[in-house]
Amino acid sequence: MTTTIKVSNETKQRLDMLQAKMTLTFGTKKTLTELVDTITRIALRHENELLEPEKLPPLEKDPAMKPPVDWGVRTDASKVDEYIYTED
Repeated sequence: MTTTIKVSNETKQRLDMLQAKMTLTFGTKKTLTELVDTITRIALRHENELLEPEKLPPLEKDPAMKPPVDWGVRTDASKVDEYIYTED
C-alpha cells in the first residue's frame, strides 16, 4: 500500500540532496519511497530522542536555514529585462 504525502519544496530539496549523497556513497540509487522507509526506521529506533522536544534545535538555529550570502555585487533592478533579453 502506498500513500501520497505533500512536502514543502525545501523538504523535497533536502530529500533530493540526501538521495544524491546516498547514491554517491552506495553506488545505487534509492527511490524516494525507499529513502522515506529508511528515515522512518531510523527515526523509530531513536523514538525517545524525537519525543523530547528540548533536544530538537530551534528552527532558527538549524544549519540548513542559513541566511543568504552577500556576494558584494551591486545590481540594478531596472536593467533586469535588458540583461535577460539582450543578446550578446
